[in-house]
Amino acid sequence: MKSKKKINGSYYTPAELTDFIIDYTFEKFNGKESIDILEPSAGDGAFLRAIIDHNKNGCFKEVNVTLVEKDPQELQKALQILKQRPITNTSVIPFNCDFLDFLNTDAGKYSLIVGNPPYIKKNYLSAPQIEMCGKIHREAGLSKNKIKNIWSAFVIGCVTCLTDDGILALVLPSELLQVKFADEIRRFLYKEFERIEVFTFKQILFKGKGQETILFIGYKNSTGKDVFFTDIQDVKDLKNRKFTLKPNISIQTTSTKWTHHFLTSTELDLIYKLRRDFKSVNDYCTSKPGIVTAANHYFIVTEDIVKEFGLQPFIIPIIQRGFFVNGRVVFKREDFDLLVKSGKPSYFLSLAELNDEREGKIVDYLKIGLNSGIDTRYKCVKRKRWFEVPNIGAPPAGFFFKRCHRYPKLLKNDAEVLVTDSAYKIEMKDNYNIDCFIYSFYNSLTIIFAELEGRYYGGGVLELTPNEFKKLPLPYIEIDSNKFNEFVLDSEANTDRDALLGKNDKAIFCSNNGITPEIIDKLAAIRKKLMKRRLKERTSELQPYGQD
Repeated sequence: MKSKKKINGSYYTPAELTDFIIDYTFEKFNGKESIDILEPSAGDGAFLRAIIDHNKNGCFKEVNVTLVEKDPQELQKALQILKQRPITNTSVIPFNCDFLDFLNTDAGKYSLIVGNPPYIKKNYLSAPQIEMCGKIHREAGLSKNKIKNIWSAFVIGCVTCLTDDGILALVLPSELLQVKFADEIRRFLYKEFERIEVFTFKQILFKGKGQETILFIGYKNSTGKDVFFTDIQDVKDLKNRKFTLKPNISIQTTSTKWTHHFLTSTELDLIYKLRRDFKSVNDYCTSKPGIVTAANHYFIVTEDIVKEFGLQPFIIPIIQRGFFVNGRVVFKREDFDLLVKSGKPSYFLSLAELNDEREGKIVDYLKIGLNSGIDTRYKCVKRKRWFEVPNIGAPPAGFFFKRCHRYPKLLKNDAEVLVTDSAYKIEMKDNYNIDCFIYSFYNSLTIIFAELEGRYYGGGVLELTPNEFKKLPLPYIEIDSNKFNEFVLDSEANTDRDALLGKNDKAIFCSNNGITPEIIDKLAAIRKKLMKRRLKERTSELQPYGQD
């Protein structure tokens, strides 16, 4: 059963953050006697409390606050704050409705819009909500097909409610900065605001969310159009104003995601110049996702299950998860045998050749699937027979796991096993060799663009989509079997990966004119900077942000 937080997207904003947002934005309206404020998702009233507390100092003679909250109980909590903190110059107009519906009313215009919009994935939204999100996107000139989460519609809707000199200050998921579907939203915001300030955080502010968070502040009217960034080591630094906002022009002129604002213009110019000198992964190989079973726990079984139900005629060796192959560059048959002996689910159940599903022990195993409702799953319903997994194919030459921690995992498949969709199957194109491909992949430039193209999660896990993997630059070189075996031994002996990449960088780049030892050192420094930022390792190398 899904949690209420996951379904309703209700994650409450820390007081340190709400206090800073109100204090910081109120300063921008210095000299105004009144202000109209909108909070599109009021929750339990964290922002309303901050508004009332800060206006006790007499910032404005009149404050008009419009609160929108779908949950009536949460709205009542927010309104209780008015009783606890009576103040004569603050009026509150509550709306107990979804903000998406509120936008259909005469929503009015507001000088300041603040809040923490809900974070709800599309598959948890109702049909009317999805329709409204699509309408909001379309009316802003954006694609309705890019809707992945409700927060994007909240952001776009808020922009439409601002006055010509209004300010938008929202706590948003870091998806805005890094995922592909948010690219058009970033362009939309850059067009709508004269000045943008982005605060990123070392800390995970919402533990239950499992999602990195940013503070986005947009100014409709400002001198000089630019995007400014800062990275907050500790949320307490906001109160003390221990931060510096700095622009990064190259973020706008390259396709770099805003997540990587801390790279300097010189660094960005260097890597994009080099990127143009090399072909991409897709020029050397074909890659596509592994097998989609729809129920790995059922279709991928242990040796004990195979014996218990007599499944021997129907099994094919498979790698289910990336961490099963940690530390490997070449996955051999003996590695697979160790997984089997350790009790890992390592056999894929291929039932395409099953002629009679009513005979033998297989009947008992099929009943387990039926009783568990496997047959009613979306992908299973669409199959000719619910238990017959399609598009199995042959074991690939290699596989690239789409998620990793410190370094991407690209393996040669000497064991000739299948792989699930946790990885992309690799087949080399004519005249290219899998050994050379794997060796060439492990260099600083390719790893840099893996960091730039992919997205990462709160725990530092890096993920690349199929297209992101395919477009990585790869300085392919030919090596002999001795060189590859040396690389494998170094990698699998837990040799320091920085040293290993440094060794590869010299071997790979030394044959390319113009790539000097100094440039190689700069690439290594950029790679380390990106990895440390993703893994949240404190380092002085991350300062100053976006500046040379």
